[in-house]
Amino acid sequence: MTFLWPWALAALALLPLFVWLYLRGLGRPARVAALHPDLRLLAQASARPRPLRRHLPALLYLGALTLTLFALARPTAPLPLPDNRTSIMLAIDVSRSMEVQDIEPSRFVAAQEAARRFVRALPSGARVGLVSFSGDAVLHTPPTSRHDRVFAAIDSLTVAPRTAIGDGLRTALQALPGRDAKAAANAQDRPPAAIVLLSDGRNNTGSDPLEVAAQAKKLGVKVYTVGLGTVGGDLRSNRWNSFQGGFDADTLKGIATATGGHYSEARSASQLSSIYRELGRSLGWTVQAREVSGFLAALAGLVLLGSLGVSELVTRRIL
Repeated sequence: MTFLWPWALAALALLPLFVWLYLRGLGRPARVAALHPDLRLLAQASARPRPLRRHLPALLYLGALTLTLFALARPTAPLPLPDNRTSIMLAIDVSRSMEVQDIEPSRFVAAQEAARRFVRALPSGARVGLVSFSGDAVLHTPPTSRHDRVFAAIDSLTVAPRTAIGDGLRTALQALPGRDAKAAANAQDRPPAAIVLLSDGRNNTGSDPLEVAAQAKKLGVKVYTVGLGTVGGDLRSNRWNSFQGGFDADTLKGIATATGGHYSEARSASQLSSIYRELGRSLGWTVQAREVSGFLAALAGLVLLGSLGVSELVTRRIL
């Protein structure tokens, strides 16, 4: 936290003075003497320890005063704000191995649900699109703020043979705005962009994924990769006798490293959803310093009201 008027914090030096005045007032003798008919009862009452809760109103008042002084210094704090300039492409592997049920109910269904969670975690105005890839890459929707279209595209996905990770990455890259042939020369004008790529297999057709990743780096696009599958890569289902190999962790790591993104592994549906949810909470948002003096002032007002309420309760001996 920083302050626009840090010199105003000097007023905090007055707080010890207020505490001293309060304690001094507690120890001041009474100005008027009063006769009491029962000295024994009066002695018993004076011998009882004074509860600490009688100081609670003063402590709350001191807290309200402290918050007010901090508010006067105009504090600023980093706050997450929607960044509607950012475009994000989801690239999802829809090869036939995605029908395997080592991740319940299946890898394909888990990937669809994780993609939905990702879109829900984005700010409402964020632009997101969808690409699927098997033997070929298909652009279902370019980046759009109409998230209902993205949900419909996720629901329409179907599986097909082979895995072309490089083609899927290239199609997602080409769908991003400001990433044409002239974009590399106009780096300052292009909007921020990212790609989230999920695969459960190995590239066996089409473009070299690492070559496409190098192109993404030149265009300033970070790629966040997710490897989906259980340990060992033994892919078995009722329909397919056996697939061997699992996802290509080295290639997925290489793509993420080359572009400045991040690589994750999902071994369960819940883990996959958690990865996508966290990505949705970080991509499409930007952190900017904003003045929070109004928030502190409002909080000081609430604490002051609490001080008055507690003081009334203590006076009536309800608290």
